[in-house]
Amino acid sequence: MNPDNRLLWDGQRRGWLESWYFIIHDPKTRAAFWLRYTLASPLEGPAFAGLWAFEFRTDAPPAAAREIFAEGEFRADPFAHDLHIGPGRLTDDSATARIRGSALATWNLRFKPYPVTYFAAPPLVRAFSSSHFSIPTPRTNFTGTVSIAGRAYSLENAPGCQGHFATPALGKGWTWAHATEFAEGPGFAEAVSPGPGIIASVGVTWGGRVWPGNTLGALAGGRLEGSDWKRTFRAETVEGPVAWEIEGSPSRSIGVEYSDPSGNRLYCYNTLVASSTLRCGDKTLHSFGTTVLEISSQLPRLDVPVSLRAAVAPPPRVSANH
Repeated sequence: MNPDNRLLWDGQRRGWLESWYFIIHDPKTRAAFWLRYTLASPLEGPAFAGLWAFEFRTDAPPAAAREIFAEGEFRADPFAHDLHIGPGRLTDDSATARIRGSALATWNLRFKPYPVTYFAAPPLVRAFSSSHFSIPTPRTNFTGTVSIAGRAYSLENAPGCQGHFATPALGKGWTWAHATEFAEGPGFAEAVSPGPGIIASVGVTWGGRVWPGNTLGALAGGRLEGSDWKRTFRAETVEGPVAWEIEGSPSRSIGVEYSDPSGNRLYCYNTLVASSTLRCGDKTLHSFGTTVLEISSQLPRLDVPVSLRAAVAPPPRVSANH
């Protein structure tokens, strides 16, 4: 088991949000999928868990499916990465789920874990943080099936990643980007920033080389530029400068309202089919419709509707004898 995937919730703490997620791009159809296993323990009210699925296509608006489960339908093995939420299960090398509701979704996937976890923050920052953000598998290939909103996909070595975060608060917003597929060959890039003009973490692995923009020195000098759906991450690394220019489209993005564990609202806008140009040292890499771009803020945007409102615990089930 990768220890960075272990459950961090102690089963009692109030004010906690934890999620395991997948980003997958299907090279055959150009569709992309964002799949999530989530756990929420708000400061007030019962804890609950959820299964989420999003489908992104280059020629149509995104689709979303979600089902929320009571705390009793969540369990995790403390000695292995074996997580269960309702009919969903997540292990070190497999992910299965079934979502019922206004939109249906299922997935049955297998993948090989990456040997090294990627962290956007350096060890010193992580040591003093109450939050955990990691990409235990920053790049891998998925084989299996995904279906959502009546469309079925058969995946064969589809590139993607698997991440894990746990936090007592979501903060005021962020801009995040990830890519696992470039026209020039496989690799991965990860970038995150609290906002334009503030620090940014940018890391790249490609062609056997690493541009570590997630060190303490690089983090302080990293920057996010741009606005709306055009963003540029910059960093100075020991292997040379990194500049990642990303462009997404609001028509191919989805809006999700999150509830902070304290009850505050945050609006997250995500597309998995952005395009980007990544310049790292003497290399230039291109991603055509295979870059993740996520923008969040405390206020809703006007150019992307909110498709999912903040999740809440489901009502207690009524016994058949009542």
